Amino acid sequence: MIKELEVNNQILPYKIINKNNKNTYFRYKDNYLEISKPYKISEKYIIDYVINNFNKFYKKYLTHINSIPNDLEIILEEKSYQLVINNKRPFSFEIIDNQVIVNTTIKDITKIKKKIYEDHLLKMINRLTSQIDQVLKTNKIKKRPKILKYYKSKFGSYHRINNEITLNIALAKANINYLYYVIMHEYAHTKVFNHSKKFYKVLEKLMPNYKFYDKNIKNISIWL
Repeated sequence: MIKELEVNNQILPYKIINKNNKNTYFRYKDNYLEISKPYKISEKYIIDYVINNFNKFYKKYLTHINSIPNDLEIILEEKSYQLVINNKRPFSFEIIDNQVIVNTTIKDITKIKKKIYEDHLLKMINRLTSQIDQVLKTNKIKKRPKILKYYKSKFGSYHRINNEITLNIALAKANINYLYYVIMHEYAHTKVFNHSKKFYKVLEKLMPNYKFYDKNIKNISIWL
């Protein structure tokens, strides 16, 4: 259930979820702050913490809200485009000046955006292929299949059972270096599954400047 916290006439919508976590996590979902807390921590303690740090949470909330594109806006590699839809088939799109012209009979705007982001991300991956292959060869790491999906809470993952890497199509919105970082991050997990010091040593070998992207990727809007 979404509730509201009001401080100095500023309203912050929030939702508290009890989970078997060791820590408390704060994430912005749609138009509210989601707080995942361990059962042992009281709701009052969490609310008091948010109130004591209200300005910080509210500022991030406003940044998050303003980062959500409108229905007819699409962002590709940090550039915003106007979405122009023609009721034609088969599905295709092209970038002309500041517009993405789409031919489709799909009515759902979100589905249209997902198809564009997936297609564009594939092109970005292809641009990185030779660079990725060289790094993997140097570090004696086998290539893994890449699956593209849309997630609201993560940019990538490595699935040990299927031995494949999943990438969030929202990465098409960002600078291509972030895509490269996520791919290297997941390949590092093929060697070390957790986020231990050993993992980060592997990641540093794969991408020496990873720290900048590891720190700043959280600033990328994941919303389509």
